[in-house]
Amino acid sequence: MTYQERQRYRELLDEVGSLRDRLQRGGREAALTREEALDMLGLVEAAIQRMSPERWDRALEAVAGEAARRAGGLGPLGN
Repeated sequence: MTYQERQRYRELLDEVGSLRDRLQRGGREAALTREEALDMLGLVEAAIQRMSPERWDRALEAVAGEAARRAGGLGPLGN
């Protein structure tokens, strides 16, 4: 990961923390505002843009491999 990528990652974390603080200040029954929804969408878009399709594939393969490894440790299922 390059310095610029790490810096952008930290900025995204700061934005998420700021949004969390804003949302937590509202009451439990408070509706999500359009501004808050757009801020969340912006964070999701930024996270998606950071990962290439190849990186998503590798991440999903790692998750699937770990799930299969853990399931294999359970022995035969349904017997």
